[in-house]
Amino acid sequence: MVVVALGFVFLFIAVAGGLRSVEVGFQNAQKIYMSNVWLCAVISYAVALVGFSVFLAIATVVSNSPWPTLADLRHMPWWAPFGGLVGGVAVVGMITVARYVGIATFNAVVITSEMLVALVMDHLGLMGFTVRHATLPRLVSAGLIIGAVFLMARNSTKPIPVQAPDTIMEEVA
Repeated sequence: MVVVALGFVFLFIAVAGGLRSVEVGFQNAQKIYMSNVWLCAVISYAVALVGFSVFLAIATVVSNSPWPTLADLRHMPWWAPFGGLVGGVAVVGMITVARYVGIATFNAVVITSEMLVALVMDHLGLMGFTVRHATLPRLVSAGLIIGAVFLMARNSTKPIPVQAPDTIMEEVA
């Protein structure tokens, strides 16, 4: 039974990871038609807020999901609610640069940086995670993934289309 449950966990992770690539496509299409990076990001998060609010309403009606107490909220670290804002950096990255290197290379670099930061976080047991030391097999795996990203990135860049300087600065600003 535990193996089946663990299988579903990995299946969920795989689906979520695949959806990240689809998300890059959504963000790129939105940027093409809307032009404003920040408006794209706000719309993306507004749609997510509405969607998850619907899921919350359904879960509240269908199940007996617990709600936090005031004591829970008082003990929560001050930084805990900022996950969405930090995730917004990835969304802005998708909107602004993924089109220049392609979805595969963009995600490969994102996954590599996620993995390296996660190795440090696991090793130190940061943010409430159980300590999982950076063992030799984990470090070798990280090195192999970095090598794969290098091979992918080497062959995926295209010349960046020439844009008016004000358009480039608008994307960065």
